[in-house]
Amino acid sequence: MKTKQASKVATVEAPLLGTFYAVTMTSIYRAVINEKGAPYVEKIAIRAGQNSAVAVGERFSNGTMLSVGQQLILFVPEGHGFMSPMTSVEREIANVNTQWWGGGTSGIVALFLFENDAVVCGRADNLTSGDKRWHQNTVEVLRAIGENHPFCSVTKHPEMELVPVREWL
Repeated sequence: MKTKQASKVATVEAPLLGTFYAVTMTSIYRAVINEKGAPYVEKIAIRAGQNSAVAVGERFSNGTMLSVGQQLILFVPEGHGFMSPMTSVEREIANVNTQWWGGGTSGIVALFLFENDAVVCGRADNLTSGDKRWHQNTVEVLRAIGENHPFCSVTKHPEMELVPVREWL
């Protein structure tokens, strides 16, 4: 008599994205979103010919989650109100009271997994917000972040999203 053995299917989770790069109209930023501490966004360069009130090396670190949309914005994922802080977690920044928002960037041109790709973009002429020349790079970053990253949330709010959710999810 033969018996059937249940086969075990191993599931392999993608590694947690820990760092990515963002190019804005004026600057290049490194976003660090890993398990080693609270997320932060650090300016690593100012684009040639541009001025910025934020100095190279300055970090935004006033939040426990990073929202990725038309801007990078650090925030505390507080789901209720001022009178009952931290009674729930809200990952969608559009639903978080702005008092819980921290520092952020100006409008995003594109996102990159690798610094050298961000530098190439940052040196390009005629950049626009959500620049289509680097659309695929941006989509790759959004997919790498995914829906359940513990320190980063990609906004799906139509007025704040960088790329429509149907294009990356």
